[in-house]
Amino acid sequence: MRRVFLLRAYGDFAIAVQALAATDVIVASLHLKPLYDALISRGNISPRSIDFVDFGIKGSQLNLFTNKALFRIDTFRQLSKIKQYVQSNPGSSDFVEQSARLGLLNFFTGHSFEAIFETGEPVYAAYALPAQGLERKGDKVLVLPDARLPKRVIPSSILARMEGQVARFGSDYSNFEQLIDLIQVADYVVTSDSLPLHLAYLCRKPHFILYPDGGKQDFFTPDALASESFSTFSQFTHV
Repeated sequence: MRRVFLLRAYGDFAIAVQALAATDVIVASLHLKPLYDALISRGNISPRSIDFVDFGIKGSQLNLFTNKALFRIDTFRQLSKIKQYVQSNPGSSDFVEQSARLGLLNFFTGHSFEAIFETGEPVYAAYALPAQGLERKGDKVLVLPDARLPKRVIPSSILARMEGQVARFGSDYSNFEQLIDLIQVADYVVTSDSLPLHLAYLCRKPHFILYPDGGKQDFFTPDALASESFSTFSQFTHV
């Protein structure tokens, strides 16, 4: 039996929760529970047993996986809580999602986590999630420009050239339920490389990705890759 610890950002969780096998035991950071509850309430996923644990993660993911917060005191508190959990709840095969800083995680927790996939590997392919054959039908375009990383936010100069409803966090939606509702009533979703992209795939909505020049494509969905529905900011012409 494999036990998987989900400690990363919301987009990572949206992918993993639909891909992990029913036999996998899931331990997830408590900060991810509001997204899980929203997905359940909107019928996007089936309920499953997940042990949501307060590891002290207050941002978007475990501090160890970030550069900005890597050396903060909270980072070591989070790692200490993970260490206490695995000592109190021993498991034979413990995994985290990807290999980034796996050595540091194992060093500070005194544990032997393994990675489901290597960092940089196409994530959807690593989880064996397929293209769904999504095709654009209808003219109701939803544009979701925001992203966790500022460099991934779709620039206003591009938004000014696009048709469709632009929805921003804080003004047009303020929680996961509202964001999912917006996606579910749209015909086509234009999004940055962030959580809304993965929710569009999960909601089976055709989508187009806009991402910064030099950005990686390892989190692109199978449908976007199959239909080449993506563009860098500088190369964008139209949707």
